[in-house]
Amino acid sequence: RNEFDEANNHYNCPIVTSYGENIKNNVEEITSGQVVFENPFLSFESEKIIANRLVTIFAEKNIPAKDVKNAAKLGWAELMSVRDKIRAKGEEVLKYLEENNKKGIVLAGRPYHIDSAINHGIPELINSYDVAVLTEDSVAHLAKPERPLIVSDQWMYHSRLYAAATLVSKKPYLELIQLNSFGCGLD
Repeated sequence: RNEFDEANNHYNCPIVTSYGENIKNNVEEITSGQVVFENPFLSFESEKIIANRLVTIFAEKNIPAKDVKNAAKLGWAELMSVRDKIRAKGEEVLKYLEENNKKGIVLAGRPYHIDSAINHGIPELINSYDVAVLTEDSVAHLAKPERPLIVSDQWMYHSRLYAAATLVSKKPYLELIQLNSFGCGLD
């Protein structure tokens, strides 16, 4: 899905797209056959593309196309609703920071960094210093980097990172920290 029209690319990280394969090949309950694990590749480029792919997948299980398309429509609407809520909360926090002369950190990371086993409690540690924590996807919609960039928008995450960094550069009460679990592509 291309979140930024100006971005010259919009793929997902190959590591993230292969998580299902790693799970399939490394979780004993799956490899031993105790658990049936379905992990078809799905494109989230658009509701139509994902719905059509799901229709194909679930046809093998005799689930009517109408039901699958309806479920995809509801799921896509929820995805957009959650995205809107994240952005609204980002705007709310920025307003609070400005009005109360507080500091904030945009803690940029890939979606899996929300897992406390991966982020090691860094968001809570930052909060303990009375500093607000925002994610890059909560504020990236508020700024556009100057283009052309001297880097490629290889993956959607990087496009959000560049936009969030642009916003941070214009707000004296914000800083940015990027979490990396490993070097991946442009990281």
